[in-house]
Amino acid sequence: MGHRQLSDPNEDKIAATHLSRYCAYLVAYSPDLLPDDEEWCKQLYEDVKKDADRILRAAPEAGYEQLVELLSANLNHEVLKNGAALGKKLVESNMAEWEDQARFWLEVILYAAPSENLEGHADAIARGGELITLVWTLLAHAGIYYREA
Repeated sequence: MGHRQLSDPNEDKIAATHLSRYCAYLVAYSPDLLPDDEEWCKQLYEDVKKDADRILRAAPEAGYEQLVELLSANLNHEVLKNGAALGKKLVESNMAEWEDQARFWLEVILYAAPSENLEGHADAIARGGELITLVWTLLAHAGIYYREA
């Protein structure tokens, strides 16, 4: 009791990567399951995607370092600038930082899950389900229906 088992850095990296990709998937394909305005979410996704595509098309053969520099310098969206900076930091850092990233993305899922959008979650269940819908169900079962301000 009270002893915290150290997590495996590779498992933290895998968890952080999967959860961050899942959140990107939700923004792109199921914004109705997210707490922000669906149209705003879709528009931000499209704008950021266009910006990233523009940079990556301009330098298709660029190495990692050059891409990070291009992404950091030539973007219109802070989301990609911050993502490039974080990616560079994670690649250059030790594996301990992946635990923080895994926790962060888990907290994002827990933040996004409580919802009054019964129809959206019902539709997701009809399509086979979504992780966020399973979390939504578990939180509702525990009596958590809303995000705290």
